[in-house]
Amino acid sequence: VKELKSYPGNYPEDWQPVLLHQYLLQYAQITPDAAAIISANCQWSYQDLSHYSYIYADILANCGLAHGDRIVLELDPSPQAIALIAACSLLGLVYVPVSPENPPERVKQILEITGAKLHVVGSSEKDIGIVNSPQGLQGWLEGNALNIQGRLLEKFHSRKSCVLESDLAYIIFTSGTTGIPKGIMMTHRATLSFLRALVNYCKLNSDARVGTIAPLQFDFSLLDIGLALGSGATLVQIPRQLSLLPPKFIRYLGLHQVTQLNCVPSIWKLLLNYVPKEIAKLQNLRTTLFAGEPFAIADVLKLQSLLPQLRMINCFGQSESIACSFTEVPNPLTPDTKNLSIGFAHPGAEMLLLDEQQQEINQPDQVGEIYLRGANLFSGYWRNSEATQKALIPNPFNSLSGEKVFRTGDLAYKDSQGEFYLVGRRDLQVKIRGNRVELAEIEGKLREHPDINQACAIAINHQENILIAVFLSLDNNKKAPSAQHVRLFCQDLPHYMIPSKIYFVDKLPQNINGKIDRKLLVNKFCPAH
Repeated sequence: VKELKSYPGNYPEDWQPVLLHQYLLQYAQITPDAAAIISANCQWSYQDLSHYSYIYADILANCGLAHGDRIVLELDPSPQAIALIAACSLLGLVYVPVSPENPPERVKQILEITGAKLHVVGSSEKDIGIVNSPQGLQGWLEGNALNIQGRLLEKFHSRKSCVLESDLAYIIFTSGTTGIPKGIMMTHRATLSFLRALVNYCKLNSDARVGTIAPLQFDFSLLDIGLALGSGATLVQIPRQLSLLPPKFIRYLGLHQVTQLNCVPSIWKLLLNYVPKEIAKLQNLRTTLFAGEPFAIADVLKLQSLLPQLRMINCFGQSESIACSFTEVPNPLTPDTKNLSIGFAHPGAEMLLLDEQQQEINQPDQVGEIYLRGANLFSGYWRNSEATQKALIPNPFNSLSGEKVFRTGDLAYKDSQGEFYLVGRRDLQVKIRGNRVELAEIEGKLREHPDINQACAIAINHQENILIAVFLSLDNNKKAPSAQHVRLFCQDLPHYMIPSKIYFVDKLPQNINGKIDRKLLVNKFCPAH
């Protein structure tokens, strides 16, 4: 174990972690007995986390895994899963998080795309997709024990190499437009660049308890892990099933005295609908950080009325950078607010607003596309040079420097103070009778309706005409309004943006990455289009 240590036992005062495991384990040297992780089944100190990280690293090294090998972790969040992530970092292995909720075929796709040498699951009873690979190992976590069957043959060994901050730390897969999962490659340097900015912004005390419910395959999970462990605070892992059980969810937060809850706005929506009185009793809760989807203004106002002391942080960004900005929601928020600011880029990053000719937009209220530059950018898409070249382009203002910037596809405008406001996505932009239409604008308007919970707008081709179809889910126990009523509600939109087809659904279907499954909606309701 000692031979694996890549940092000194006693840190010099000016020492800074540069690798992911150094970052996650730094407080094992400072406050070893402090609580690092609380889960439904156990509680680990920082010393426990360090101890098992090195034990797992020994096991991985002894089975023949070496620098640069990809390791698929098909695991639910747990202290052991985090220790395994740190162990991968210690050896220079690239971890690939996958949720056990994934269909087997998708897991198999990821195993094949990455050429994974090891597939770890949470139980020896689960079928493991890499079994038939001549060069792959299977493993499972049971309790604190990491079990791996077999050992890699000598011919598959890589040369021994130092772990550097320019090495890949992980690959995270999102849905691709071609139907093939797209792997986002993140280095240690990029990951820590973001996490340092996050820790500096949130400024948590060591007594903070950060509640997390994101699955490991979402980078939101790494955000939670990095914020808590990088602050010397405690990470509280909330069982995923509680997201559908609002009373038990609230009791779990109270039981473990969670001071900061990080989650998507839809979880808050569910809690606000079903247990508002219980929310008001969460007096330990000081902060919530949200990301991934819009937070309805009405819900923000309701939450602030229940918890007036609550600090709300809007975290915006893409998996290709983990995130690029944090900004606080004004408290109290004025009821006439139409759009929440996404603020400015965090230190170490820069958001550029460019027009279609890649010229910078400095005038207020003019919509352009966000381009991102900074150390927290991804290295590219795994084995997909075409997609990488489209997304990572030469800096338009300094093309000779060799610097690449990320074309995010997010559309926004700036106010007179230079703050950014998101308006939609480039890939959700369509043209109807020559008019450019942002589907996100239609969705935003529909979400303002008091009875509508979720909205999805899709452009469909109907007899050679482009029409707008909308799919709506209602707040609990609300009666569906008529199609005429919905169209009248949208009457302040341009006429070509008024929905032609209106469908009500129990809830909008999501794909495995938590995004609305637009293809499924079209196939089910508009199969002829």
